Amino acid sequence: MSWGKRWLFLLPVVLAAAVLVVSFRIKSAPSRDSAAERVTPVRVVGVVALPVVPRVTGYGATRAARSWEAVAEVAGPVTWVSDALAGGRLVPAGTQLLRIDESRYRLALTQIEAQLAAQGVRDRATRASLAIERRSQELARADLDRKRRLEARGALPAAALEEAERAFLRGEVQVQSLSNALSVSAAERDVLEVQKAVAALDLERTRFSAPFDVRIVERHVDAARYANKGQLLFSGDATDAVEVVARFPIGRLEPLLRGMDVTAGSAAVNDPATSPGWHRLRAVVRLRTPTRVVQWPARVDRMAGFIDPQTQTQGVVVVVDDPYGKAKPGERPPLVRNTQVEVELRRDAVGASLVIPAVALQHEAVRVVGAEGRLEIRPVVVAYLLGRAAVIESGLVAGERVVVSGLQPAVPGMALEPVDDDRLAADVEAAATGRSAP
Repeated sequence: MSWGKRWLFLLPVVLAAAVLVVSFRIKSAPSRDSAAERVTPVRVVGVVALPVVPRVTGYGATRAARSWEAVAEVAGPVTWVSDALAGGRLVPAGTQLLRIDESRYRLALTQIEAQLAAQGVRDRATRASLAIERRSQELARADLDRKRRLEARGALPAAALEEAERAFLRGEVQVQSLSNALSVSAAERDVLEVQKAVAALDLERTRFSAPFDVRIVERHVDAARYANKGQLLFSGDATDAVEVVARFPIGRLEPLLRGMDVTAGSAAVNDPATSPGWHRLRAVVRLRTPTRVVQWPARVDRMAGFIDPQTQTQGVVVVVDDPYGKAKPGERPPLVRNTQVEVELRRDAVGASLVIPAVALQHEAVRVVGAEGRLEIRPVVVAYLLGRAAVIESGLVAGERVVVSGLQPAVPGMALEPVDDDRLAADVEAAATGRSAP
């Protein structure tokens, strides 16, 4: 092979070796950039001290504070029914609504009155006879005394004196018999007077009049129908007041009772019935409709007498006075029976307490933006919840900021970029201070 051809073969190899040497010489050492720490943006709300207004919401159905069930206490055909006796009608007190045939009861009363009149005639005759017999006895006694004096002087036979004594005793028997008849008659008159009162009461029971202002609920009888004794004829509800038995889970009333004094010797400190301030609580009854919320002021009356065995809730009875007088057509309907309503109980502000959003709680702990913007997980003691607000008993101080957004994962010490959630903070303040919209 000629040298020209050899150089053509070796030239690429020499060039490749030269490039490799030069590249190793001009290659610089790799730079080492330090990795930047990741900062996580989170929403936060500040811990604030607010005048907390404890309150709790329950639910129940309305019922009349007083109800009237017209039950037949006497039997007979119904002779008259008022047009006002219809479901839903408002009836003033004293309005006559129904009558049962009274003929048999009026006849019974007339019969007893006739017996009393006859008794009076007999008594007058007996008293007249008694007066005559007593006058006759006076004469008989005078005659007996005269004959005793004559017999003592020997001027009268003993047989004549004995006959005078027998005549006097017969008169005494007659007087006693007439006196006894009057006594028996007086007792019989008392019996007749009782029977007359019963007959008059039965006659009165044939008529039904509204005992108070009432709204008719149901009617179960019509005219010409026979009413049996004990049969329910109709029913109605009083219009002066409405009750609601609001049910609350056991323990939910605790925020209302904190700080209240209890009667000495009471069995349970958290028993509302033993608290002197229980009846000073304020109550509001609300009816939520698709278009608006209607509410009535109410007063706390008493505790219900039992715990519901199915829901394990305790009841508080609140009363709305004059629900029909407060009704406004198109704005506020009357509270009729079985209306499902919401009941809110509240008391006055109990002083400044630390408040945070309830969503910030994570298994009895909160996530706090600590020093240098790093995450701290802080255990806290929650006094109670008020809607979207949580009242903190210990574990936080005013001015700290708690995380309200989710962190996955939440690693203590991780860097945070806090962003204030002003809207949630306003909602929490409104919930804690009782200014939440109905």
